[in-house]
Amino acid sequence: MIRRLWKVAFAEWKLMYTDPAAVLLLVVAGVLYAFYYPTPYIHQTVTKVPVAIVDMDNTAMSRDLIRMASASQQIEVKAVYSEMMQAEEAMSRDEIYGFMAIPENMEKDIRSHRQVTVNIFTHGAYVMFHGAIGTAFSTCALTLGATNKVKQIALSKKVPSAKAIAMRDPFPLSIQTLYNSTGGYANYVVPSVLVVILQQSLIIGICVLGGSRAHRRFRKKMRNSPVENETLPYRYFGRSLAYFVHYCSFILFYHCIVYNLLFDFPRRGELLPMVVFSVVFLASTINLGMVVSQVFLRRESSMQLFLYLSIPILFLANFSWPSYLIPSWMVAVSYILPSTFAVPAWLSIEQMGGDIYDVAPRLYLLAVQAVVYLALGLLLTRARDKVKLDIGDM
Repeated sequence: MIRRLWKVAFAEWKLMYTDPAAVLLLVVAGVLYAFYYPTPYIHQTVTKVPVAIVDMDNTAMSRDLIRMASASQQIEVKAVYSEMMQAEEAMSRDEIYGFMAIPENMEKDIRSHRQVTVNIFTHGAYVMFHGAIGTAFSTCALTLGATNKVKQIALSKKVPSAKAIAMRDPFPLSIQTLYNSTGGYANYVVPSVLVVILQQSLIIGICVLGGSRAHRRFRKKMRNSPVENETLPYRYFGRSLAYFVHYCSFILFYHCIVYNLLFDFPRRGELLPMVVFSVVFLASTINLGMVVSQVFLRRESSMQLFLYLSIPILFLANFSWPSYLIPSWMVAVSYILPSTFAVPAWLSIEQMGGDIYDVAPRLYLLAVQAVVYLALGLLLTRARDKVKLDIGDM
């Protein structure tokens, strides 16, 4: 029994490595994207965003604020203007992506204990720039205000600066970022996308090889092959075994090489949760691929469909946008896809160090998908075996 399964698996590997389209999808895509996709985000966080400052006060305090902004790692002060119009024109030309307006009489008002409003303008079309500019300018303005407030308290109360700081801020905040300590964009987006890449390349690859079997030349050449004429269970599970072993190597490659050696992503996953995740995720995805491969006779059809669906599938993977803010009908549609449950489970294991009990609810759902798609795949494969294909010149 085992020998017959492995015989079918080896035949599937041979077909996989002799079909250029299958090699591109099932081998090259998984390796190429592992290097290509994280590379643009290698710096992790946005730095040196070009900005400007409009100084309408032109005092020692405003110049201190400008120096503080110039020292920030997140932004780079390209120019200091005296009028708002100059900064607005520079932003319209994309020379800068934001600016801070220091109001007239800022120092005078602060010395007089009056409230001062410092306006920050950012280019809203660039979300990452918007956050970096707002954070940098806000930090500088708040630091300047806090420094002056501490000096006023120390002088008026005649207390040491340390006590003045405590009086000014009796409840200091300490924000700790868990699971992504650097706040890096690559740590946030790349691990999730890698799971979607595994799913998409595997499903399309299975469909491409399934479409090959409907081709006239393939059927003429292989119709007497013992492997192609094996009984249904051996053919189905033997091919599934080939894809399972092949993609286990990809998960191992991502876990040990991509995460650890190449890009230093957070890697806290333990062996048992990773093994269980790999089994149920690949079982669900392979069986879904086997189901879809029975629907499309032409290999190009599945490729066109799933390439067009890649972006919607990515948005439905529950990492780019909270699922509770997605319309309920879209959430219902997402339950068809293994990535809906695989992405959160992968992140829980790899980045949060979750154990088997933490991800059990999502693994159960993946297992249910695997069983449903297995039953459907066997039924459709049996139905396909009984139908004489009219494929013309395919």
